[in-house]
Amino acid sequence: MSWLSWFGVVYLEKVGRIDGMKHYQDITLLPGPEIPLHFLWEKLYQQLHLALVEIKNRQGHSSIGVAFPEYDANQPKLGSKLRLLSPTAELLAQLDIRHWTSRLSDYVHVTGIRNVPDNVQSHVCFRRIQPKSSNARLARRKARREGIAYEDALAALATHQEQQSNAPYIHIKSHSSDQKYRLFIGKSDQDTSSREHLFSTYGLSGTSSVPLF
Repeated sequence: MSWLSWFGVVYLEKVGRIDGMKHYQDITLLPGPEIPLHFLWEKLYQQLHLALVEIKNRQGHSSIGVAFPEYDANQPKLGSKLRLLSPTAELLAQLDIRHWTSRLSDYVHVTGIRNVPDNVQSHVCFRRIQPKSSNARLARRKARREGIAYEDALAALATHQEQQSNAPYIHIKSHSSDQKYRLFIGKSDQDTSSREHLFSTYGLSGTSSVPLF
């Protein structure tokens, strides 16, 4: 682990308990006739996940959360904008999302680091929804229970009709199995800003809120 990565781990363990998400960056996806929006979401989120893995703390969390300003559960859709939020500007600078999305530079627009407005009234949690009977989840359990490879367990469930969610989702490729799965994303309103900011390496949390504006 480099000294910068080590510093990031220690730093994250401290800022995770700072009150308030004070800074943000917006990423706008720019689809075209040959590059559909869902494909861009897949490529962008794969890179974001890798970037957040690099700065996670010892518990596997990061203090950078995500928001989807155009999220619509009724459509359902995520829209074309992803917002990264953090308690400090330094943490977003350390993440360096422009570096991680350099290969997508023709298809995404990344803003500079900005201050979150002072008059934000809405706070929400964007969380991962995991259907209980998804094939990927059942395969992991089957592999552990029977002591077989994940790929073999997944193949054995090929004819199983898996439960799905109606929430918006992004296709993600597993680095361990090279299999694609759907990352379903739910949204829930919160009365106030949470005092802890601990997010998964997808930038999601069921308990840590982000400002919505």
